[in-house]
Amino acid sequence: MKQPNDHSHWDHALQDWLDGELNDAESAAFEAHLAGCGLCQRSLPEFEELDQALVESAPPLQLDANFDQALLARIDAIDESKRLEARRRLEQEWQEQMQSLSRNWRRTLAFVIPGIIGGIVLAVALMTWLDSSGITSNLVAQGAAELGGRSIDYLRVSITAVVGAAFGMLIAPWLARLAD
Repeated sequence: MKQPNDHSHWDHALQDWLDGELNDAESAAFEAHLAGCGLCQRSLPEFEELDQALVESAPPLQLDANFDQALLARIDAIDESKRLEARRRLEQEWQEQMQSLSRNWRRTLAFVIPGIIGGIVLAVALMTWLDSSGITSNLVAQGAAELGGRSIDYLRVSITAVVGAAFGMLIAPWLARLAD
């Protein structure tokens, strides 16, 4: 006779076999075990009686013809209400994000333009000071000698624009932080 611990697998298999839940290979293995196991042979009628008693004690389920339609209508109603709620939330979030984007865009534009203008003003002031000190004249003269004599004005404007843009880029974030 087998040990009780070794037989626990077959106890579960007996109920599964009665319920028809074993595949062909498992069913064949259990039937081979059942042919030689006295414990399972004694338990089989008890399990069959228990199954029969459970079937008899449970009232038979009777569903009317409209059950499927009513169930599907309830499922559709739940899905529709959830879908409408999700759509409402998404539209509300979209509106909030658009308002935030609009505010941020206007604020950024309101500070970038004055920052760039301020940078250009500072650049012109700096270039005027550098011109009076002679530093720019030396730089422009060297560049003009390499590029040709007509490029002096272009070099002066380019240097002013680069310095102005650099100042503008420095001033714009400072103004934005100042506004917050």
